[in-house]
Amino acid sequence: MFVSKRFASILLILCGAFIFAQTDEIKTISVMKGDSVTLHTGVSDINRDIQILWLFGPENPDTLIAEIYKLKIFIHGSYEGLKDRLQMDPQTGSLVIGNITTSHSGLYTAQIMTDTVTIYKRFSVIVYAPVPLPVIESSSLVSECQISDRGFSCEDCAVKCSAENGPGVSLSWYKGRERLNQTSSPELNINLSLPLEIKERHSDVYHCVAANPISNKTTQFSFQQHCPQYTDSIPFCGCTEAVIRLVISALVGVAAVAILVYDIRSGRVDASPQTNVRVK
Repeated sequence: MFVSKRFASILLILCGAFIFAQTDEIKTISVMKGDSVTLHTGVSDINRDIQILWLFGPENPDTLIAEIYKLKIFIHGSYEGLKDRLQMDPQTGSLVIGNITTSHSGLYTAQIMTDTVTIYKRFSVIVYAPVPLPVIESSSLVSECQISDRGFSCEDCAVKCSAENGPGVSLSWYKGRERLNQTSSPELNINLSLPLEIKERHSDVYHCVAANPISNKTTQFSFQQHCPQYTDSIPFCGCTEAVIRLVISALVGVAAVAILVYDIRSGRVDASPQTNVRVK
């Protein structure tokens, strides 16, 4: 008889068949994968007349996962290994989820029942994986190269930053504290990529940041590592093709000038009048 009444009570609760009910707004909680999170009921001290049910669902909280009834705690078999991660505070009925995973993101609802009223506490839990470390590499863009007394040099630097995409992940370039650009994508199966072209070498510090709502990782840009400056016909930062073209053009030009000078000199010699010498 005890089991039947208790089962009927749970069915009525799940169906929302209570006249006097108070429902809080949904509270959003962000947590890192592998961490623990506590969902608080707001109850300071449970007595035998209070019953609390915890329900969960990725989109709708329709699965009973834990309860406290007449001061006894019950943890139920449930969604994707959640049972082994659950604990309930015997004094407050708050739910503790340990070593949480991304598959446990979803909606959690506590139904707190007395003889006269039912109170609903609702939580949206979002579990994020650790944000990936961004990688900086030379871009396929060709930088501008210049010729000077010291030889050839490339002053521009074209690089790109990339990182594995994930829920809530964004990728940004910063110059000091100033954000230069940012990208993100809902397509989680593709990597994020963000180009940057630096026109001048100066003392400003550039860095690329991958971030989600609860974590971030930074990779510092280094001219020496990512865009080393070379001279004397040695290109850097993607300007090899431009330097080769400059060298070839210069050689062709020198050869053309030499041929032209030779032709002019030869023409002058052939066209000069010959002097007749008489022998007396």
